[in-house]
Amino acid sequence: MTEAIKLQMPRFASGKTVLEALESRKSSREYSAEPLSEQELSELLWAAGGINRADGHRTAPSAMNAQNIDIYVFLTEGVYKYLPKEHTLTLIAEGNRQKDAGLQDYVETAPVNLIFVARPMVIEGRDITPEQQTSWAHLTVGYLSENVYLYCASAGLATVARAFIDKAGLQKLLNLGDDEEAILGQCVGHFADK
Repeated sequence: MTEAIKLQMPRFASGKTVLEALESRKSSREYSAEPLSEQELSELLWAAGGINRADGHRTAPSAMNAQNIDIYVFLTEGVYKYLPKEHTLTLIAEGNRQKDAGLQDYVETAPVNLIFVARPMVIEGRDITPEQQTSWAHLTVGYLSENVYLYCASAGLATVARAFIDKAGLQKLLNLGDDEEAILGQCVGHFADK
């Protein structure tokens, strides 16, 4: 089992235009068994929450640039955490745990499942209420999820965001702290042949 996977850099000249991607953006709940290529996985994660500027800012905005959302990646060989600064995946759990990524039957059929997890916001000099923490975390996860939708539409991949997740089970599997919360899941794969 690979403890860490160094991802390739995105190919910025590939895919559809933003307007073409918006035109073809949709939710899909059926996937082929074909895994994503290393390049597709790399570009997917970079689009979701990678670093796109020298100052460390990301492809998706976050409230006060807190960058407090972690992306966990369920692949058939294991569960990984995406590290944007290194553009690397680090192993969290071995083996195929796709069934643990969501409550719907089709979740197991997707070759990639993403789980977006919120950490507490720590902004020096600012008191942030629990209500603001929750609201801003959900807003930021929405941005990341939409980036996944747009990348998938551009690359010809299928995706669907999912709110039906076992938060307690994910808390244990991902070894999350008491102050971390799994907010949303998202399946990604190739379209099923029809």
